[in-house]
Amino acid sequence: MTSLHVLHLFPNELGINGDVGNVTALRHRAAAFGLDVETSVLGRGEKIPTGVDLVHIGSGPTAELLLVLPELVRHSSQLKTLRDSGVPFLAISAGWFGLGERIQFASGDWEPGAGVFPTETQLLSSRVVGEIAIDTQWGIVTGFENHSALVSDGGLAHFGRVTHGTGSDPRAAKSDRWEGVVMGSSIGTNMHGSLLPMNPVLADHLILSAIRRTVPNWTIPPTDSLAEVDAFAAKSRAAVLARL
Repeated sequence: MTSLHVLHLFPNELGINGDVGNVTALRHRAAAFGLDVETSVLGRGEKIPTGVDLVHIGSGPTAELLLVLPELVRHSSQLKTLRDSGVPFLAISAGWFGLGERIQFASGDWEPGAGVFPTETQLLSSRVVGEIAIDTQWGIVTGFENHSALVSDGGLAHFGRVTHGTGSDPRAAKSDRWEGVVMGSSIGTNMHGSLLPMNPVLADHLILSAIRRTVPNWTIPPTDSLAEVDAFAAKSRAAVLARL
């Protein structure tokens, strides 16, 4: 049986706004596709396990990011090796910031990140909170943004063009707003909500990318077991769009 090994980084510190639901969605959908799913949790002071196929990191307040930032830097080399081997990452808000090149905190000091993404983050005094919709290569994606950050794109393609909301550069003109970045099969974004249950096409993209590293011809098999879940997700996206 083909297997999928998901590594969840520091969920005790970085797991607000329903981000843990992303891992739940990955597990549920992968199992529905007939995959043997394993989930590992990395806590502070622990070692990254072997055989990782997909990495998820969620978000949290600045105090929690400061707790895990030294750990992310300590694991930088291994995380970059996973990236370079084609392992997809889904990095949400503070987790994305920590996986970037560096972060400027409110004190004005810059601290290094893990360098998995070539992005930089400046934490701001003002906060962006609310529902958001973006136009992406996978269609319209909806979610919830809750951050106080200005993020550079590091020269990467944008995850999507903001149609409603603020996005990763709060200082950009409304017509130029963008959200998140795409790096290979990896995504860094400020979108919570949680993102994957509401937008299952993204979960399927990550699963497909992860499996094709070792099984190049693998395709997502047809299944009726996810029809109800997908219908609820479509209704959730429609409800968000109706409110915006």
